[in-house]
Order: sequence, then structure tokens, then C-alpha cells
Amino acid sequence: MQLTTGRVKAMTYKDYTEKEPKSRGRDWSSSLKSLGPGLLFAGAAVGTSHIVQSTRAGAEYGLALLPVIIFAIVLKYPAFWFGPFYVGTTGNSLIEGYQKTFGKPVVGLFILLQAPIMTMITAAMAITTAGIAGSIFSISLEASFIGTTLILACSLLTFFGGYKVIEKLNKFFIITLSLGTLTATALVLPNIQWSFSTSDTPLFFSLATFATIIAVTGLMPSDITLSINNSLWSAAKNKTQGRKRSVLEEKIDFNSGYIGTAVLAVCFLLMGSGLLHGQNVDLSGGAVGFASQVISIYSSLLGKWIGYIVALSMLAVMFTTLMAVLDGFPRILTASYFAITNSSGDDHETRSIDKSLPFFFILLSIATLASLVINFMMGEFITFMNFVMTLVFIASPILATLNHFTVNGKTVEKHKRPGRLMNYWSLLAIISLTLLSIGFFYVRLFL
Repeated sequence: MQLTTGRVKAMTYKDYTEKEPKSRGRDWSSSLKSLGPGLLFAGAAVGTSHIVQSTRAGAEYGLALLPVIIFAIVLKYPAFWFGPFYVGTTGNSLIEGYQKTFGKPVVGLFILLQAPIMTMITAAMAITTAGIAGSIFSISLEASFIGTTLILACSLLTFFGGYKVIEKLNKFFIITLSLGTLTATALVLPNIQWSFSTSDTPLFFSLATFATIIAVTGLMPSDITLSINNSLWSAAKNKTQGRKRSVLEEKIDFNSGYIGTAVLAVCFLLMGSGLLHGQNVDLSGGAVGFASQVISIYSSLLGKWIGYIVALSMLAVMFTTLMAVLDGFPRILTASYFAITNSSGDDHETRSIDKSLPFFFILLSIATLASLVINFMMGEFITFMNFVMTLVFIASPILATLNHFTVNGKTVEKHKRPGRLMNYWSLLAIISLTLLSIGFFYVRLFL
């Protein structure tokens, strides 16, 4: 496969708009055929936040934290939606929007903030996926070796397959994990205590519960960086289709993934509530150990074949997340590099990300650094992840603010900007994310 410098003939914004569907009546049918970026969003979002945070919330608090999870997902909707919305409105990604609205220095600072986060999250996803795979299939190999192999495999798929292959694989795994999760959830419904309060949990007065609420709300459904991924995947989808999708198409696609993410979060909470709540089980602190416990308990209580369903669902969850981040993170950094080095004055970036030299070297760097972390630096892994969590909570309100002012900025015509309700909703999300960040640092420093 030949590498490109990125300066290949690409569709211009004019080309996109000229191929826009002319009939509004055909928008809905064409939208159903163009699902992809929204499902990639779901694949990236449904990871340890769902397997660990949602399931543990159900195990420890029953249904008491269900309203908290739903509130967090609803609250953050505008911050995530503004990614595909901006592509549908302008034909550009959010990275291009940042550069045109705030200037290249902001994009440079964004790279400095996100690069360490991306490396550590990739390492965390790889080692967790490896641990779950090793537990399921009783593989005697070291988890670090399995994790490195998974990083290599996903990197090859990402680079040589490009967006089209990643989208198709993600759809397969999303369907697999959804069917498995829904089946497992249905089987535990009779065991659930349908109450939103627990007699042994003083929800709003326990410091431990306060810390749990901060973690669940802050990381559900994912960190705001995913909105940028979504905008880049939408831009890539436009290029594969040879036209710019309408805002309506973008909304249908995004909502399919976002609602699916919410449903799966609720399912994992119900699984934890129905299977583990009130059982006096000493829950493991790590993602791999916790997932193995859930699989083991499902197998012992409901039969081995149910355990296999849950195991395959969890493995599919983690593999889709790893695959999505190994495509999405290099895509973000490549787009940022293009934005900083764009001196042509073009309104629309004409350089292609897929199979470009910058994308190759950035993907190679992230994969190499993540592999080094899981092979030689696991002793400091918790320290690194605490550092990443700190950066995530710092970045979330900042990125939500950038998204808000980008879609309401000079690059979007006034009549195409979000409505008043969506903007008020967005401002509420920014304020809430800021308060969550303050709460996170309070928990870190004083609890």
C-alpha cells in the first residue's frame, strides 16, 4: 500500500454541496443508508465506562444511580452533537473550526493537552481487552504480549483498511455486543429490586457515594474529545460517499449511536443491579478483575452459555473501543497538524488523512508508546491513569466551550447556527462540566 503525503485530490466543499440530495423527501431514506460515524461514536464510548462504571454502580447502589447516568448522558448531548452538526453545516471538522474561529495557537495547545491522554487511554484499552480475552479463552500468554498484539492488529486494520473497513468492522461488533448485552440484561430482569433508593446507602450524604457520582457523571458516556472524533468520522464518511451529508442525516446517524450508548449504559447498570446488588460480593478494583467476576457469577447463577454471551459482549465492547481509538486519536492529531500547517488559505482542507504520511507516523507513534507503557511501565500505570483522569476533567469543560463558540462563530452563517434552546442547553452543560471538574479535584485532594 503506497503512502501519500496527504496532498491528494480531494472533494471540495463545492463538490460536496453540489451532490447534496435535492429532494427533502428522500433525506430520511438516504440517511438510513448512511449510518456509520454515529455507530463509531458508540463503539468508542462503550468501554470501561460502561463495563466497570455502570455495572459497578448497579452492583453497589442498585437502581439508585440510574437517574444520575441518564442525567449525565442527556446533559452532555449538545457538546457531542456539535461535532457532526458542524460538519453537516460547513463541511469541515471541528479541528478546522477551532483553527478558523480561535487560531492556530489554540489547536497547538489542544495537541499538547490531548497527546498524553491519547497514549495512555490506548494503553489502558489494550491491556484491559487483553486481560478479558486471556480470562475468557484461558490464554497463558502475558497480558502485555496480547495487548501489544492487539495494538498491532488494530493499527494495521486502521491504516491499510482506512475509514471504510473500520466502519464495517465496527458495525459488526456493535451488533454483536448489543445483542449479547440485551440478552444478558433480559435474563437478570426478574432479579432486580425495582427501587430507586436503598436502605443502606445514604446517597447524598456519603463521601464515597459523592466520589462515585462524580466519576460516573464525568465519564458518562465518554469524554468530550469524542465529539471531535465524530466530526472527523463524519468528514471521512462524506468523502467515501462523494457528497456532504445534510444536517438531518448527521442527526439521525448521531442519535442512533448516542441513544444506543445510553441504552447500553442502562443495560450494564441493570446487569450489575440484578446480579450483584445485595450479594455481599467483594468487587475487584481493576477493570479486568471486575469483568472476570461478572462473567464468573453469570456462569454460576445462570449457566455457562450465558457466561459465554456476557464474555463475548464484554470482549466486543473493549475491542470496538480499542479499534475506534486507534483510528480516532491519530485522525485527530493528523487533522490538527493539517490545520496548523495549512498556509494555502483554503476554506476547506483538501489534504486526505487516510493513508497519509502524517497519519502513518502519528499512528505508529501512539501504537509504539502505548506498547512501551504496557510492557515496561505497568508499575506506574495507576499513576499515569490518575494523571490522564485529571487531564480529562480539565479538558471536558474547555472542549465543550470551544464546541459551543465554534458552532456559533463566524464560520457558521447565523441562520444555520443552533437554536436558542440548544444553546442554553449547551451552556448548562458547560457550567455542569466545570462544577464536575471542581468536584473531581475536591475528591482527589480531600477525600
